[in-house]
Amino acid sequence: MVIIRSNPYNPEKEALAASLDNNICQEYTGCYGIAMDIGTTTIAASLFSLDNRKYCGNITETNMQSKYGADVMMRIMNASLGKASLLHNIIITQAEDIIERLCNGICTRDKVVQMAVTGNTTMCHLFLDKDLSGMAGTPFKTAYTGSASLKGIENGFKKFPDIDIYVMPGIAAHTGADAVSVLCSQKLYQPDQVQLAVDIGTNAEIILNNKGNIYACSAAAGPAFEGKGVQCGTRAGHGAVNGIKINRLAGNIVLDVIDANINSSNHTGRDALIPKGICGSGLVDAVAELLKAGVLKTDGYLMGKEEALKNGVKANIAERIHKNSEGNYFLFYGKNDFHNKQQDGDRQQDIVITQKDIRNIQLAKAAIQAAAEVLLETAGITLNNVDEVKIAGVFGKFIHPKQAVLIGLYPDTGNIEFTGNAAGNGAAQALFDQDFRELALKYSKETAHIELASKKSFQDKFLNAMELKKW
Repeated sequence: MVIIRSNPYNPEKEALAASLDNNICQEYTGCYGIAMDIGTTTIAASLFSLDNRKYCGNITETNMQSKYGADVMMRIMNASLGKASLLHNIIITQAEDIIERLCNGICTRDKVVQMAVTGNTTMCHLFLDKDLSGMAGTPFKTAYTGSASLKGIENGFKKFPDIDIYVMPGIAAHTGADAVSVLCSQKLYQPDQVQLAVDIGTNAEIILNNKGNIYACSAAAGPAFEGKGVQCGTRAGHGAVNGIKINRLAGNIVLDVIDANINSSNHTGRDALIPKGICGSGLVDAVAELLKAGVLKTDGYLMGKEEALKNGVKANIAERIHKNSEGNYFLFYGKNDFHNKQQDGDRQQDIVITQKDIRNIQLAKAAIQAAAEVLLETAGITLNNVDEVKIAGVFGKFIHPKQAVLIGLYPDTGNIEFTGNAAGNGAAQALFDQDFRELALKYSKETAHIELASKKSFQDKFLNAMELKKW
């Protein structure tokens, strides 16, 4: 039996939290500013009152460039094939559209006078229409260094030509302004502390502060955690499964679904909402629960039905394992779980996790773990020396920590802090604070960038980290 529980939490609503002031602005007067975090997969933007530093609202949506590749290397390749101007125009058009929608009911266009932008190096280059050819292969080179300041009209803005745009500085070709935003907003430069931060996204940024000596790198985690590249993947929004539990004795499956509406007395938790897909936190739960249920091995192999039964898995769990031409898959929600005809008519697809999906999760978690281990090795310390671990990114905030630790996505330590969108919050601070901008420029220059491809130990660490276990 499948039990559906309402989960009111929507990660999209927290995609760019107001670190400056948690109160929503009610007095719509004066001038306004935009803080924007341009990710490979997702764009998050918030509107702030410049007069009283109040937060006015945000919008989060898929980066429209995604149709030209799920990762930065595909965007760079498309740029080299003559689509650079197209990619620039896509992001500018989308940025202006987002700003316009944020203004709706709050202020007129002319009142939005400032904009602070962060993002990985490729996204910043495309936003500024800079040449990406130097980032296509080793030795990787950027077209510009430091921060950028310009008027909207200089950057192709049509609706907001007079807006003052500030783009935060990056560290290197594939460790960008988003890493600097996390570094500065979380104060990862304390001279008396050892701090490790991981910003989980399509490009995972890892930062290590070893008592004032700062190291940073970028790992290609892929878009699986953001709902891309997995069969039933979806963004964290209405209808997304963001939590999963498997009762190993009864065989019941509990699905937490975002925004389930169970206000009516005529509906129960089981049939009030139809799951539409699995978002990142749900995927982590799925892998962890399959491990605990005994149908998934630590090497990532998903057993077949008969093999699972021979290994002592309960029949009502094993019967959910199926096979097609691409391999085994586990059915979390299907036609036998529907309780009325409306569900059968409305459903988009069965909710499953496939062998390929599991491999994508393994690749992502292995890249993050191996990158963090390389930074620790470079600094000459171990995880035991780390005073605090910060998990940045909206996705990271909504993962169940015990599940993440079980599969090795998070380190097995008791000093983890979840910071939400630290990169976006850095952009918000840069919107108001000139000192913060100077701090960002300082640490963009002083941070030691570690190129993982040049580290002989990375590949061995990566292969070892593919195993789904604690680290």
